[in-house]
Amino acid sequence: MLFADCRGYTRLTHELGIERLAPITEQFFKTSAEIIRDHHGIVDQLLGDAIMALFNVPIKHDDHVHRAVSAAFRIQEGVDHINAKLDGGIALGVGIGIATGTALATNMGSTSCNDYTMVGDSINIASRLQGKAATGEILVTDAAYKSISAAFPGAVRVEYLVKGISHPIAAHRLPRGPSATT
Repeated sequence: MLFADCRGYTRLTHELGIERLAPITEQFFKTSAEIIRDHHGIVDQLLGDAIMALFNVPIKHDDHVHRAVSAAFRIQEGVDHINAKLDGGIALGVGIGIATGTALATNMGSTSCNDYTMVGDSINIASRLQGKAATGEILVTDAAYKSISAAFPGAVRVEYLVKGISHPIAAHRLPRGPSATT
């Protein structure tokens, strides 16, 4: 599960106006969706200024965490490319949260409107971690980190208290750098 959210979006909306910001947001969504698909993920939802992606469903991949993390780094690179084309001191910032765990893939809704999505603690935790991630930062849960720790031996371990979860959530900040997308 991957959540990527634009930082300072409300402020940017007020400063730029939605007419100027909408094409930037659209480019973020297009770039992110292409990257997610390239890593065999599924774009589940576009949530205002955020994107929710699923990995490991409906086709299982033993390396689903690696795929999600690699996609996260590519999304951050994509945001850098978007920002390089902007002028006037405008910069889009994105924080990303990744979690792994048991979740239920199901159709939710009613007979008139439903959506194939996933529900469960891991989805909520990924969303909450994304909320804790600073601009340009990628946070992964402890469980997700275990399968990629060899590639990121220097990742800083942190703990967060998050809404709706009674215990602290252990996470790791993944460093950006040349070996980040290996």
